[in-house]
Amino acid sequence: MQEHNLLRPLLSLSLLLAAPSAFAHISGEAIDHAWNFEPEVVLPLLLMVTAYVAGIRHLQRQGIRSRIVGVSRCSAFALGILVLVIALISPLDRLAEFLFSAHMTQHLILMLLAPPLLVLGRMDVVLLWTFPLPLRRWTGQQWHKATRLHFAVELLSQPISVWLLASAVMWFWHVPGPYAWAFNNSYIHIIEHLSFFLTSLAFWALVLRPFSRNKSGHGTALMLLVGFMLESSLLGALLVFAGHPFYQVHAEHVSRHFLSDLSPLQDQQLAGLIMWIPAGLVYLLMSVAVFADLLSMPQSQQAGSLKS
Repeated sequence: MQEHNLLRPLLSLSLLLAAPSAFAHISGEAIDHAWNFEPEVVLPLLLMVTAYVAGIRHLQRQGIRSRIVGVSRCSAFALGILVLVIALISPLDRLAEFLFSAHMTQHLILMLLAPPLLVLGRMDVVLLWTFPLPLRRWTGQQWHKATRLHFAVELLSQPISVWLLASAVMWFWHVPGPYAWAFNNSYIHIIEHLSFFLTSLAFWALVLRPFSRNKSGHGTALMLLVGFMLESSLLGALLVFAGHPFYQVHAEHVSRHFLSDLSPLQDQQLAGLIMWIPAGLVYLLMSVAVFADLLSMPQSQQAGSLKS
């Protein structure tokens, strides 16, 4: 009964993602234009949910599920997938084609909401349990043999590497040229979203490490959070105080949208405020939480956690 209740929201998400055509007859043409059911978006999400459910079932059969991923962590994963659905499949994705402020909201969901929820859901650990034991052992053996790949992953997982990559991705895709490139090419757009999402997963894996069982990495988390809060504020301020629209692709589209009273410059300023205030608030509140957790530790451990 406990397993059934635990998997019910995840299975519901699977059905929602797997059968978009079943809902099409309800609203007809309107829903086709409002929701994005493109296979390259739906199938990866469906695959993630299916693999996670399979991993949970394997852990449950081994009797170790509750020790590795409890109900709260499964709920975090389900909420993370739901947030991705809102960002990539809901009408927000269609609205982002017209309004830069909606596109900025979509980016922030991919950077600030979905990744920490999936990290809290221990997605990496559960997905390993998707596969049978012989395949997991073989994968582990191959991983230890692939020394160059192991070294590359270790290098890219270092805090300085994560910070540089995540910063480069954020700034690069908000330069008008690359932004227009991604806006006008669906495949480049997918790469843009993937780069936001994957670098943010690495970012939040480090930021949330102080709240794991090891209780370490407070110094790293604080530096990353403060650094990105400043960068987010700077980008937001540049967009807010600009004297003209930076993104011509949206300037051409916003006038044709139903919000006809919103000028391209106002749309850009609204996007800047979203990047500046809500995003900055997330980083600030998380910094306060990490610092409070550091103060709750014994003094003998605080110095070590600040250095790690």
